[in-house]
Amino acid sequence: MSASEEELIGHSYTRARRHPLVIGKLPGAGRLPGGPYTITQVMTMVISFGLLVMTRDLWAHFGAMNFILMALIPWGLAWVLRYARLDGRDPARAVRSLLIYSSTPAQGRLAGKPQRVARPRLATATCTVRVRSAERPAPAAAAVTPAPAPARPARPAPVPTAAAARRPEPKTGLQALLASLDEQ
Repeated sequence: MSASEEELIGHSYTRARRHPLVIGKLPGAGRLPGGPYTITQVMTMVISFGLLVMTRDLWAHFGAMNFILMALIPWGLAWVLRYARLDGRDPARAVRSLLIYSSTPAQGRLAGKPQRVARPRLATATCTVRVRSAERPAPAAAAVTPAPAPARPARPAPVPTAAAARRPEPKTGLQALLASLDEQ
């Protein structure tokens, strides 16, 4: 196998270098059973335990088994949450990212403030075309006051030639102006 045909192998250690903040030991109590737990797991255990206590009248009809259920359901939810991954992240961070994404303005932010895109407006412009006559005033006279241009006498209509007969008449004002300049 030549050097250009060698198989390239790449390694990524990014996931191994991510260390989530975990709770693994309690001061004086030692290691937690089933731990270490992430903050998401601890919050899931606390919230699910609180919901079980608040809704005890609805489900607690098993006698002594109620206490076992109150311990196993929060721990089981936390254990399942340890292996649940959404896009490579734990579910709490994925939900947080989704909330941030849905709350940002569509145009983005500029200097921390929502970017507002101005409503598009119609562009307007003015174009001025000046035709200079062959007679130019002297530089000294131009500095004092420009004299008004003398009115040009009307020209007789040109005699059509074979080339002019084939060419169509210009339709717009600008084309007519350019055609008249070409004829001069």
